[in-house]
Amino acid sequence: MNSLIDNVIETCFSKMLDDFRINRFFNSNPIKQQTAALKSYVDIVINQKPLNDDQTLEILNDFFQEAFARNNHKPSLVTGNDFGFLLDLVGGQEVRPITLLCENHSFLIKLLPDDSHYDAFLDNLNETLKELQVDAELKSRLLKLADQARDGILARGRTYMKAA
Repeated sequence: MNSLIDNVIETCFSKMLDDFRINRFFNSNPIKQQTAALKSYVDIVINQKPLNDDQTLEILNDFFQEAFARNNHKPSLVTGNDFGFLLDLVGGQEVRPITLLCENHSFLIKLLPDDSHYDAFLDNLNETLKELQVDAELKSRLLKLADQARDGILARGRTYMKAA
């Protein structure tokens, strides 16, 4: 099953990198590099192997680093998000508490994903599962895992670390 999970993740990632709705979130690392930690995590969860919080944080940190961190050697002095706090100060944007899954989750959250982006991911996952003809039981387990991850990925889930 491990190779099937790997194939599902790589195929889904390939679709997401080609999807104009969400490809801006990902960096330019090779797919195998971006997905290695995610493959480990999904395999552990699907196969119900024991995993403590420290191990979970380490795997998630590795995934968010490889998939979403930008390796820009010449960072811009001003980015689009540098002055986003001003909208909060003048009342132009509702402030919501942000709950990071791990430290490197901030790389994704800075890009402001929302439910429409997560829906695009689910579209790609469903298409992948259908294309690869994944059996009903595994398909159900993967879709349940994906559904349970929505709030966490969008920084409104279980508190591991509060954003500063």
